Amino acid sequence: MIVAGIDIGSRASKAVVIKDGALLSTHIGDTGPESVKTSFATMDATLRGTGLTLKDVDYTVATGYGRVLVPFARENVSEISCHARGINWYFPSVRTILDMGGQDCKAIKVDDRGRVTNFVMNDKCAGGTGRFLEMIAEVLNVPLTGIGDLALQSNGAIPFNTICAVFAKSEAIAYLRKGVAKKDILAGLNDAISTRCFNLLKRVKIEADFSISGGIAKNRGMVAKITGKVGLKPLLCEDPQLAGAIGAALFARDRCLGEKSSEMSRAQYGYSDGTGDYFITVDNGACDGCGKCVISCPAHVFELVGNGSSESKAAVKDSCRKKLALVCPGFTSCSHSHASNCHSVCGKGALSHSW
Repeated sequence: MIVAGIDIGSRASKAVVIKDGALLSTHIGDTGPESVKTSFATMDATLRGTGLTLKDVDYTVATGYGRVLVPFARENVSEISCHARGINWYFPSVRTILDMGGQDCKAIKVDDRGRVTNFVMNDKCAGGTGRFLEMIAEVLNVPLTGIGDLALQSNGAIPFNTICAVFAKSEAIAYLRKGVAKKDILAGLNDAISTRCFNLLKRVKIEADFSISGGIAKNRGMVAKITGKVGLKPLLCEDPQLAGAIGAALFARDRCLGEKSSEMSRAQYGYSDGTGDYFITVDNGACDGCGKCVISCPAHVFELVGNGSSESKAAVKDSCRKKLALVCPGFTSCSHSHASNCHSVCGKGALSHSW
């Protein structure tokens, strides 16, 4: 049996191929402006040298920011479920995961089978994400791969008043002009980011064992700061950036074995911030792709998305994902103003709102 998982993230795209239960090939590359082209390029690079082609892969599951745009994927699963499953493959004892991605961070609680029991995410602000660190590395003229080790050399972290990407960048420039050492600036930023991550983790209640996934988990300086805040040494897999793709491949394997998964039947869109939790969940098992929610939604939040060989399903538009609470008033408020809305027209009960 040959299965694949592909993770089209906001900054990087990853893919893995698993053959007969063993990891056969992996690849990490940049996410281009077009997710479809990126997905094909990523899989081509992953299969290169294996003697396999895409036609040899029995089942592919996509995850990540661009998961609904992977033409050859049979299904897509949220990155939250995939990172949980991927980390569980390496460390079955892990119960708390911090996923630090290119444009968002997530705190995830899981059970002994890697199933998500709770999560919160902060994806409305770039502060504390991979893109934020890229921006700071550019400002300081330090290679991105070197900022973690450089921060560890600091003996006097500079305090930052904010972790907002815009204002923190301005503060970093001001410190640099004053002659503050780059290592101290980076250490201060790592301290501020780790505090934000710690507060996120506390919202799901930290429980041992603990792990970090995502590209930032390769930053030794950041990992050290988070370790100090949490008080637990994280279990890190060989390449934490591949956790989501591995989880997707494991879901694909389940499908080949005929095992059903509740995670695979749901797609969740939204975020949590200081004002509340804002999520729309689409039950793909119940959704028949009728498109009535697309027509009836006054905020134009929904669209129909084809998923490989499967029929089209309702999905939240990418353009609405990070401003969901601003464009969608939530079901309760919407139902008071509009007799016809996404819930009332969906005879299958495939849609749910958290706020």
